[in-house]
Amino acid sequence: MSGSPLQDGGRRLLVAVALVSGAALGYELVLLRFFSLMYWSQFAHLIIGMALLGFGVSGTILALLQDRLLRNFHRSFCCSALLFTFTLPVATSLAGRLGFNPPEVIWDGGQLGRLAAVFSLVSLPFACAGLCIGLTMRWQTGAVARIYRADLTGAAGGALLIMVLLFVLSPQGAVRLLALAGLTAAALVSRGEGRGRRSWRLAATAIALLIILWPTQWLAPVMSPFKGLAQALHVPGIHIAARTRSPAGEFTALRSDAIPFRFAPGLSMVAPATPPEQIALFHDGDPVGMILQGTGGPEAMEFLRWTPMALPYVLVDRPRVLVLGAGGGGDVWHAVLEQAPLIDAVEPSGELSDFVRFPFADFAGAIHGRSGVRLYRHDVRGFLAAARDRYDLIQVSPLGTATPPAAGGHALDPQYLYTVEGIRQALARLSEGGILAVTLALDLPPRSAVKMLATVAEALRLERHPDPSRHVAVIRTWNTVTIAASPAPLSPQRQEAVRAFCRTRAFDLVWLPDIGPAEVNRVNVLQRPFFYEAAREIWQGEGYRLSHPFNIVPATDDRPWFGHFFRWSSFGDLWAQRAAGSAAMLEWEYLLLWMSLAVAVTVSLLLIALPLHPLYRTQRHQQSGTGGYALRIVYFAALGLAFFFLEIAFIQQFVLFLNQPLLAMAVVVPSFLLFAGGGSGYADRLAARAAAFGRPGLRDRPVALAAAAIVTVAAVYLWLLPLVFHAGAAWPALLRVVVSILLIGGLAFWMGMPFPLGLGRLGRNRPAFVPFAWGVNGFFSVISTTAATILALHGGFRLVIAAALGLYLLAAACERRL
Repeated sequence: MSGSPLQDGGRRLLVAVALVSGAALGYELVLLRFFSLMYWSQFAHLIIGMALLGFGVSGTILALLQDRLLRNFHRSFCCSALLFTFTLPVATSLAGRLGFNPPEVIWDGGQLGRLAAVFSLVSLPFACAGLCIGLTMRWQTGAVARIYRADLTGAAGGALLIMVLLFVLSPQGAVRLLALAGLTAAALVSRGEGRGRRSWRLAATAIALLIILWPTQWLAPVMSPFKGLAQALHVPGIHIAARTRSPAGEFTALRSDAIPFRFAPGLSMVAPATPPEQIALFHDGDPVGMILQGTGGPEAMEFLRWTPMALPYVLVDRPRVLVLGAGGGGDVWHAVLEQAPLIDAVEPSGELSDFVRFPFADFAGAIHGRSGVRLYRHDVRGFLAAARDRYDLIQVSPLGTATPPAAGGHALDPQYLYTVEGIRQALARLSEGGILAVTLALDLPPRSAVKMLATVAEALRLERHPDPSRHVAVIRTWNTVTIAASPAPLSPQRQEAVRAFCRTRAFDLVWLPDIGPAEVNRVNVLQRPFFYEAAREIWQGEGYRLSHPFNIVPATDDRPWFGHFFRWSSFGDLWAQRAAGSAAMLEWEYLLLWMSLAVAVTVSLLLIALPLHPLYRTQRHQQSGTGGYALRIVYFAALGLAFFFLEIAFIQQFVLFLNQPLLAMAVVVPSFLLFAGGGSGYADRLAARAAAFGRPGLRDRPVALAAAAIVTVAAVYLWLLPLVFHAGAAWPALLRVVVSILLIGGLAFWMGMPFPLGLGRLGRNRPAFVPFAWGVNGFFSVISTTAATILALHGGFRLVIAAALGLYLLAAACERRL
């Protein structure tokens, strides 16, 4: 239990710590894939919370058993690493088989208990990994900064490695590899001990064989029965025609030889043509479009002229077209049918576009290889920011992948195209009389279409159009709503063209600049003309947004959740009527967020706070007063919240700059960890300089210096990043990656210092408190990710950043009492 710097076997020990940390973070990323396949994609906060719970529990175990564990450090480390290896496949296999199904939280109270069980189970490997790291810090208190640096740099390496490996390995295969990394860490540390070698070898061999022989089907994720793919596979005659995977997800193509897919949202009831056979596309079990059979050429696509997506083509003749979210090529075929001279199609998912271009190229009629068609594999916001061309039509429809899914599970997915800033970018890419056309699923009571109309109105106002109502036409079918907006006011000729279009196809008018109440709600009759009333109110200002039973306030880049409609003022009525049909409007994704926070707090109290309470009383009685002890708790609690508040908020900023979420994950997460690790390695030097600082108020206060740097850099970034992101939107991807790494490094370097500085000071003054501090930090870290998400939903990411900076300053104020 030496406090001296690492000496004998120190390098192997640091490598072992890095391996365990890398495997733990790699497992976090693999869990994101598992949870996206089993449930939905917005579980990042929950998985991070599970990981941090495990690390917090490890602090509690260490606080209670440190003397016993440290008496034989090497054996304790090896046992913890072997347990990490063993619990990885066990937790992975059981997590999807405990009966937890997120949408059922609305009507099944038992789901909360199942969520707690999943939460606790998945935290077990992280508890073992945290015990390895915490034991090492407690055993070598004089080298905390070096150990912390190995921890963070190992995590960064693990994140990068797993992102690469997921291109060639399934998530199940990745779990096996990560488990073997833990086994290697145990082997490294065991070499520093000469006793019990035979027992160690037997145990290591048995666990290695267990990992290798563990049945693959046990590791396979169990998909929720509410997912589109799970439901489709129950239909007789349907089979998987193709499947591919990458770190971005699992992509599946379904085909039916018995009853072909025929998807045509909003197709007129009087249409003389029918859709051709189609192949259904899914991403992680969620439907993302169709590949239309194109062997019959444009003539086979005549049905598209009888869908609401044909509206802009009666307003602009032979337009230059930009399709956002090309998907299976339906909107591209529509542009070909209308003889558009130029068709640019943007598809963020390269795997989906590869389906259309390669295995199903003949089926799709080689649509992406036709003359005049240019396909771009790019994020839609990034393409809009970098594009220099002007288009006569920008089309977003349910046939592509840019439209938010109508099904549940996506309310908390950021939708940057559907923010006010995203719509402004789209409008800026239009010619003077161009049309932005967005078609959404019709929902009742009206939500998504009303929110989109409010967003378009706000974007037009910010583009200095004093009366947005004169720039917009809205029509409705039996199951869709289409909004067409133009930078120029709609002329009487265009308005008459919209009327004629709706008459011939039996569609309903919702809004035109000169519309009268008698023209609406005439074909597909609703109880009231909801959409017309909503449009009229939106043009009048803010009042309608506040009185609406759902959240229809336009999304922004600071709060980019277009699919979030929940309002607490309506919760009571909806909950009371959930058995009568209102369950679908309760937005289980948002409710699950609060349930996750409740579970995180409850489980953390049971596994971290309550076991530490006896230690708290013992240590408090040994102090002359409780103030110093309380301030030490505040210090590590503030850091537990602040680090992840700041990391999550800035990660979201860089997702928008790097355009591709997958690229952002591969760049931002390792960069934060790597530079934070570098900062922790510099912490001792900063402490030495602070000890000799000239100003009395800052002498021997390195945490105050680090906190001041964090606050300064973060405040500058709030002003600087929007300018850099705007100027760099058209930069090559490699340059944006380099700039992102440098910008992240400027902040993360300082963020890596306060925790090791605090632990180092605590280790010198009160070493018995180190495990307690680890547990306190873990408890508040567990709730930080979910709390940050809730705070961002209601106040935006800027509020999350402001809260984080305040917490760093609070920690600095407690520094002297450590």
